[in-house]
Amino acid sequence: MNSAIIVAGGSGSRFSKKKPKQFFKINGREIFAISIETFLKHPKINEVIIVSHKDWEEYIQHQFPDCKIVLGGKRRQDSVYNGLCAVSSDSKNVLIHDAARPFCTNKLIKKILIKLKHNNNCIPFVEYNDRQINKTNKKDEKVINIQTPQGFDYKLIYNAHIKFKKERFSDDARLIQKLNLKINLLKGEKENIKITYPEDLVYFNLLKKPTIRSGIGYDIHKIDKKTKNGLKLCGVKLPFSKLIGHSDADVGLHAICDSIFGALSMRDIGYYFPNTKSKWKNADSSTFIIYCKKKLIEKGYYITNLDINIIAEKPKINTFVTLMKKRISNLLNIEKNIISIKATTNEKIGFIGNGEGIAAEAIVQISNENIN
Repeated sequence: MNSAIIVAGGSGSRFSKKKPKQFFKINGREIFAISIETFLKHPKINEVIIVSHKDWEEYIQHQFPDCKIVLGGKRRQDSVYNGLCAVSSDSKNVLIHDAARPFCTNKLIKKILIKLKHNNNCIPFVEYNDRQINKTNKKDEKVINIQTPQGFDYKLIYNAHIKFKKERFSDDARLIQKLNLKINLLKGEKENIKITYPEDLVYFNLLKKPTIRSGIGYDIHKIDKKTKNGLKLCGVKLPFSKLIGHSDADVGLHAICDSIFGALSMRDIGYYFPNTKSKWKNADSSTFIIYCKKKLIEKGYYITNLDINIIAEKPKINTFVTLMKKRISNLLNIEKNIISIKATTNEKIGFIGNGEGIAAEAIVQISNENIN
């Protein structure tokens, strides 16, 4: 079992007097949340312990209810120790990471865990091309920069913290050196820089640009002319003949689903909710939308724009657009101002033009950064 401790308990006094640096945002996301989500999503990390300042404990717990939250101490070393005390007893390895390093990658975590299979510690480092000198004697020095996450055999680092509890160390690797054990170095990532000063945010916002993806969806259903009510469009009931389908035949929500599936490079709605299964007979299509929202969260994407087009001769939907946008907004947990719903006719041409059916198309844009 592998555990991760995210140290987010500092006051960040060098950064801001109003709030700690880990609560500032990069591309719309809080720094600490980026760090935590990286570890939560890693398949080889079994638990995440967050070390928080007491003033932010409730806030962090609300955002990450599945994580263990412990309070930090006066020093970083005390905070890490509190985190180590919360690690599950059956954990073999622990990775200790500073929340202020938001761009640690899954690749680096994987490399550290592989290294720990045959070593009791693994410390990432980077080298820079700049000439470095000692301020005192002005001589050139060979310097490497130590990063986090730092990986350890859990019992080793836990006992080291107990043994040297009264001493002061800048990072956990120093405790291993104090034990006169070999430090196992691993090449880290230059982008994995710790945010310390406000100007660092400028660099990070330039460094990490969001990934944008798009998807298109389309659905069409025949009108049941034997009925006068029961039509559902975009989650809203309209006083018009309903559509014929296995579920509630909501072409608007179905098109949205397919657009999201497309943006995520998944299969179509029929693959996940086949009309051959009785389970989905007369099903409310909001169930399908909620499933799409879950997939967006799992894959770390946010909807940044959603454009829906209803194609029908009747009914006129102008008076229902506000309700539709509100319903979609609630289902997907997105702002109404990023949703567009439009309508057009088929100019009396073909299946739709003859008043026999209604169609909908949707185009969605998603991003791995919440930029709204």
